[in-house]
Amino acid sequence: MSNQHHHHHHSHSSGHHHHHSHGAVIGRMRFAFILNLGFALVELVGGYLTNSVAIMSDALHDFGDALAMIIAIVMEKVSHKTSDQKFSYGYRRFSVLGAVITGMVLIIGSVFILIEAVPRLLNPQQVHADGMLILAVFGVAINGFAALRVSKGTSLNERMLMWHMIEDVLGWVLVLIGALVMKFWDVPQVDAGLAVTLSLWILFNVFKNLREAMKVFLMASPTGASVESVSDNIKMNPLVVDVHHAHLWSLDGENHVFTAHVVLKGDATPADMEAVKHQIKKQVKEFGIIEATIETELMGVSCVDPHHA
Repeated sequence: MSNQHHHHHHSHSSGHHHHHSHGAVIGRMRFAFILNLGFALVELVGGYLTNSVAIMSDALHDFGDALAMIIAIVMEKVSHKTSDQKFSYGYRRFSVLGAVITGMVLIIGSVFILIEAVPRLLNPQQVHADGMLILAVFGVAINGFAALRVSKGTSLNERMLMWHMIEDVLGWVLVLIGALVMKFWDVPQVDAGLAVTLSLWILFNVFKNLREAMKVFLMASPTGASVESVSDNIKMNPLVVDVHHAHLWSLDGENHVFTAHVVLKGDATPADMEAVKHQIKKQVKEFGIIEATIETELMGVSCVDPHHA
């Protein structure tokens, strides 16, 4: 038990650099949330007044974003709690859970907008292009500023939020172009076409991010590191003969955990074993591995659990 306790302190000293950025992460998210919610209310009124389904669809999308951000902020806060008896690896995965819930919210919103916009393609309604233009200019400026702030983040949660912001910016650029077209030509179908395009674009990106999040939950090897590359790196040590039973998974898409059996030359001493272990733990840090559990074995001695999964 004492060994286990020591082990936790060790893992948290290596995880401390997150705490300095943690406040900044929450700050960026909170800022994006306030901006998003405020602007969504403006859009809702503006969409109604201009009779634009594209703007209404963006308003709904922004409300979805705002809800997603509340979830993301809560999950991000929880994810920085230190490990305890219940969650021995800490709470990092809650951040990924936030990204999954956010993705679900966006998918539902996009489907709802498609149901609303497709009939309008067949029966177009007249829109107020001037009002749309004014809203679109504001939309590009406000969402562009928010995207810039959130783009400093690296967590899966923040990346998901950044995508929301970029989608918003691109959405407003489309609305701006559409409003200009409808101002000079009588093609009200453009409005519904924009709404459909936006929804499909959002769905495409959300599925991409969800796939990344599901990989973390299903304990797949993280992007940018593989069992093979980590094992090859370990084998560069002159005392190491082989690496087997190697497992690599991610806690949150950024911080990874690695376990392996490392076979050393037959004449390796207990001091060699300790030195190799120490060396490996330092080596694997470059792969984003915050915790490595290494079991050393001597060449010629059979492995204790040969049928390990």
